Amino acid sequence: MKLLPRTLAGQLVGLLLSGVVAAHLIALPISGLGGGAMHPLSLRQILERYAAAYRAMQACGGCDPQALLAALGAQDARFSLLPAPALAGAEMDGDEAELAASVTRLLHAGSAAAVAVHLQQERPENSPLARPAAATAHATSLTVESALPDGRVLSAKLWPAVRTSWWRPLGFSVPVSVLPVLLVIFLFARRLLRPVRALAQAAEQISRGEQVVALPVRGPKELREVTAAFNTMQERLSRFVADRTRMIAAISHDFRTPITSLRLRVEMVNDPGLRGAMTRTLDEMRAMVEETLHFARDDSVRETTVEVDLSELVARAGSERAALGHDVCWEVPASLPYRCRPVALARAVGNLADNAVRYGKRARLRLEPPASGALRILVDDDGPGIPEEWLDKAFEPFARPDRGRNREAGGVGLGLAIARSCIEAHGGRVWLENRPEGGARAIILLPASAATGAAT
Repeated sequence: MKLLPRTLAGQLVGLLLSGVVAAHLIALPISGLGGGAMHPLSLRQILERYAAAYRAMQACGGCDPQALLAALGAQDARFSLLPAPALAGAEMDGDEAELAASVTRLLHAGSAAAVAVHLQQERPENSPLARPAAATAHATSLTVESALPDGRVLSAKLWPAVRTSWWRPLGFSVPVSVLPVLLVIFLFARRLLRPVRALAQAAEQISRGEQVVALPVRGPKELREVTAAFNTMQERLSRFVADRTRMIAAISHDFRTPITSLRLRVEMVNDPGLRGAMTRTLDEMRAMVEETLHFARDDSVRETTVEVDLSELVARAGSERAALGHDVCWEVPASLPYRCRPVALARAVGNLADNAVRYGKRARLRLEPPASGALRILVDDDGPGIPEEWLDKAFEPFARPDRGRNREAGGVGLGLAIARSCIEAHGGRVWLENRPEGGARAIILLPASAATGAAT
């Protein structure tokens, strides 16, 4: 849902707010808020005050009853002594009869007939309460009469508090209950989510081929387990790469010895034609062994990530090949700071430029400024293009669409594989496509998040 916050902290805060508001809404009918005339708690209290006044009059003895009633009176309760019941003969409705029964229980009287109750709607200005019109258009008064043992009648006119609107208690209780909790959640959410952010950053660095130190195992149990599993995965992955590199290096070293031995023996062949053919075969085998070892070592993983000028890196890759007499040109912004492993990235751009010169006569390099979360490096050539079925296969190790032409050009089919390995180690992608005007194009797509400044 689009309304839900995207961050975990935001969702926790939203869930907390929803729970607090829901709890208050559920509590409204229980506490007697949200509508009606009289607040049930206030009604209970004011009836108990009448019962207390009744018992005080019973124990009055020789005291002045009027002075006692004046002392017991208040703004919302006025007591008086009557010689006879004023509500005698008045028929009580269901609410009044229920209130009369409540008063009888409070007085511990034997029959509800000894108590009479009358409810009456009063105009707001006639109510002694401070602001009765704040919640309802009318105030409700309650007249209670009960006969004392001496025959007199204790009468009281009572004004229970009216119920307030539902938003009034919520407007006070929700901020008071939520704000302190939000402060605590905010402080602890940052502490709890710090391992998650560190884990995400480490995963991003590993996806770019960088070496990451073991993360500290901290936080709740679940986060500690995830962090420990991440550290174990990284350790096993590093060990696997190191073991593979050592194995390939050992194999390469073992191949070098017999190749060197064969090269010495070839020099003893008298037939010049046969000796030349055998020498070319051995040179190709040696090149394959060296490139395989270079590819397996994966230097892009070991190299330290630093900030460089990507425009200068691309321009240097072009100028180095132009100095060798190749037809290479380049177009780059004035400056584009970028965090990368410069040797690996330069090797990838150089391999694509060499491939364009070798099979497409010339290479045109173009670095485009970051846009839409990525930046592009284009390498165009003027060759015959690449068969459609080989656009993806060309990046596979030792894949060569035209083996005869590749041998004449001096390649062994690892240049594009090494370029793809370097680019993917930076979290990017590389692919080939044929240009409509002729020739092939290699496109390097790198994440713009590593760019530390805009092109100038």
